[in-house]
Amino acid sequence: VSILNFVLQTTMSAGACSDKAKAVAQLKGMLKEDENVPWGTDITLRRFLKARDYDLEAAYKMYTNCLKWRKDNDIDHILDKEPEKLATYNKLISSKNHGFDKHGRPIYYERVGTIHYPTVLEYLTVDDLIHIHIWQMEKNARLCLDSAEKLKKDVHQSVSIVDLAGLSMSHRHGLAFIQKCAKIDEQYYPETMGKLYIVNAPRLFPFFWGICKKWVHPNTQKKIQVLSTGYEKVLRENIPAHFLASEYGGKCTCGQFDSEGKKKPDSKQNQFCIPCLDLTEMKEQLKYKDDEYDSMSHMSLPVRAGTMEDVIVEGIDKSGSYFSWNFKTLAKNIEFSISCIPKSGVKLTEVKCQSRVEGEIDASKFQAEFKKGKEFKILEATKLDHHKGTFRVPFDCDLRFTFDNSYSWMTAKSIRYKLTATCLER
Repeated sequence: VSILNFVLQTTMSAGACSDKAKAVAQLKGMLKEDENVPWGTDITLRRFLKARDYDLEAAYKMYTNCLKWRKDNDIDHILDKEPEKLATYNKLISSKNHGFDKHGRPIYYERVGTIHYPTVLEYLTVDDLIHIHIWQMEKNARLCLDSAEKLKKDVHQSVSIVDLAGLSMSHRHGLAFIQKCAKIDEQYYPETMGKLYIVNAPRLFPFFWGICKKWVHPNTQKKIQVLSTGYEKVLRENIPAHFLASEYGGKCTCGQFDSEGKKKPDSKQNQFCIPCLDLTEMKEQLKYKDDEYDSMSHMSLPVRAGTMEDVIVEGIDKSGSYFSWNFKTLAKNIEFSISCIPKSGVKLTEVKCQSRVEGEIDASKFQAEFKKGKEFKILEATKLDHHKGTFRVPFDCDLRFTFDNSYSWMTAKSIRYKLTATCLER
């Protein structure tokens, strides 16, 4: 019986491999001449097919959309130079590529729990963070290729170890960035995550996971493993001891030496393979810490004479979002307004959001507008040279910020703005 089962399983496996190879060939046959690029190897095409359950039309659409994105953003050359803000990023966020697991997959560590997003977002914009994230994804892909060449086998996935020690409610300020990363990974890097180990998850973790899991594909969720006390044993079972960082149960000693190979002073944290960062100096050196209308994380927006510009901020969660904003013009005023865009299919209940901070727009005043389900103004157009405020709403919606300079036919305006959305505190 065991021999018969073995034969049946082998036959079925061979048949499945044959079907997958056929699907790759069919997808290749659908590609136009300009869509046949060196990046699109058989392994890459198989990733997109698997992400769409081998639906040829869906995989073709996903793949060609990715090709366009890569071309529009020159992704093929992103590793030619380090991101401009990488040095600043490394002073704020503890992360590192470190070794390979037993399958030859590169490992990426990040101490997410120690990230203080309010400080990070004073130095870096979300666009800066997104650029570095894409650069890191391409770096992981390059390490996969290097490992595949060395081991003479297919390696197209990486492994991540995320340490949540220190996770707090301040991490909600990073949700907009995390949401954008999840969307990028899903659309343009399908099937590149082999495993994600989460260690030191505190009691607050289910709250954040309840929000973030909706951005993660169900197939990807299956690759996420939350490890409790004693996680070192699981990591050692999957990662060679000499590659596993010493502070996570491994035997790697790279953290004991500096860049010149000299022994570091005896200190447990000072000898970690994945550095522990002290943000005290970064917090003290905030260039604009006394100017809430012009921090390093503020964006610039030129508005030409006789024109208007819209900036839409997407809501974070179906159960609601907390929006905040501030802006100033560098010269003269501009007509500023805010509109709320309810999402379709929103189940409305009574709004009981009481104003709690100065400048907050009370959502409970817009009960009738919410029920109509159409875009409506929460702040009527007014000529201003600066403004700040918040909007706390327990429904799924976006906000449209309009900077209208159409009344000024001679003078262009320069805006410095910071618009954010995060989850509601519960």
